Amino acid sequence: MPPTWALEGSTRLDLDGFGVAFASAWSRIESRFLKLECWQAYREREASESQAAYERGDIEAARKLLHHEAQADRPLYEDVKKREIEYARVRLIQEPLTAYLGYELLSYRIRADMGENIEVVVCDPALHLPDERRFDFLLFDRHTALIHDYGSSEVGLQTGGWVTHDPKVIAALEKTIGTLRQKAIPLRDYLV
Repeated sequence: MPPTWALEGSTRLDLDGFGVAFASAWSRIESRFLKLECWQAYREREASESQAAYERGDIEAARKLLHHEAQADRPLYEDVKKREIEYARVRLIQEPLTAYLGYELLSYRIRADMGENIEVVVCDPALHLPDERRFDFLLFDRHTALIHDYGSSEVGLQTGGWVTHDPKVIAALEKTIGTLRQKAIPLRDYLV
């Protein structure tokens, strides 16, 4: 559960509402979209063939399926490029990697090849992520933030989230991700 301060003035959304709020905020975006990802283990809500293949040890099948899944986001990447939007996914990673992060890094390689800017911050493995300052959220310019709700277990499963337009919350989220980006390295440098 995200911290109380981040949810002040927010509206709770179910999973469908989260998708609607994303589409609405994206339609109003003018210059910047930032995404922070902190969970070290995560389960896709719908049955993910690529995740299942990876878990079976069939890495080549997982890679092919991830490539196919990523194609659904091609229009988004094209929109980012056309509109010259600053777009960054900031991924916190603790080593040794969880099985989920191994799978996710396969996906990231494909998405980076498609033009997505993915930045990595390697964190102290003693941290318990997510925490009071670092949790999953999306920032749309300075007008909207979507905060994910992945439940309270050790493996995240998105159940919805919250939308906020509160300037103080958005400023704090912006400061958090800005500080993390100063320590981040490009995905390609992390993978070397």
